[in-house]
Amino acid sequence: MSSNPGQHDAPQYYRPGPSTGRYPQYPQNPYPHGWHGGATPPPAPQQAPAAPAPQPGTTAQPGTTAQPGTTAQPGAVPQPGSGQQAGQGPQWNAASGWGPPPAGLGSGPQGRPARPRQVVTALVALVAAALPFVVMGIGAMFATINDAVLNDTGLPRADIDAALAQTGLTMDQLTQFVRVMGGIFLVLALVWIALAVVAFLGAGGARIALAVLAGVYGIPLLLLMAPTIPLFAVLVVALSVAGVALLFGRPAKEWYATRKLGAASRS
Repeated sequence: MSSNPGQHDAPQYYRPGPSTGRYPQYPQNPYPHGWHGGATPPPAPQQAPAAPAPQPGTTAQPGTTAQPGTTAQPGAVPQPGSGQQAGQGPQWNAASGWGPPPAGLGSGPQGRPARPRQVVTALVALVAAALPFVVMGIGAMFATINDAVLNDTGLPRADIDAALAQTGLTMDQLTQFVRVMGGIFLVLALVWIALAVVAFLGAGGARIALAVLAGVYGIPLLLLMAPTIPLFAVLVVALSVAGVALLFGRPAKEWYATRKLGAASRS
């Protein structure tokens, strides 16, 4: 220490050794053998000061990085160029927590993963497969069966008359049967569309229900309509199978898994 602390040119002593990175690099002790009044201190070597670490409650300046051996201070917010790229949030992965996002995913509204386009395409295909049955069901519920309608079916009239005679159905009973079947088709089509919308919104159980319905009703529907309208039957079944397959593809599976993990973390 100085023997004359009131003098302005009193030497200052600093901690020797290299900087740890938590504070600027200071020069060594210029008076290792003590100080005497009137002595002129030697010029200190010019050194570039190291950037100080962010203090609690402050933010790092753009373009700066943390020095080796330092840790982030509480309350410090990383800025662009400090290791995290500008405009890029934390990368989330459903399997390991942190890492690159799954295929087709990104940041959506309110921190939710973005919906992959495969799920959107699946919704369009599933709704398109059900819409004809909505129209047919509504029409059948208000239909009246008579000889003119039977002649326009495209089936041989003799076969129709033989089937009616074998079952003992009258025209009125046939009309009621057609209306009931139309209501069943309408309900199944609306249930199908509702499940497709729920699956589009992120419910993984809805896609399983769609797969079950496609297997239970798809093959019988194909066999029932193939003799009269084969192209329509094949198109409807193809759209249904394609929509369900897209919901079980890899991008959709990762999206459902990420939503499920996010819902579990919020609960």
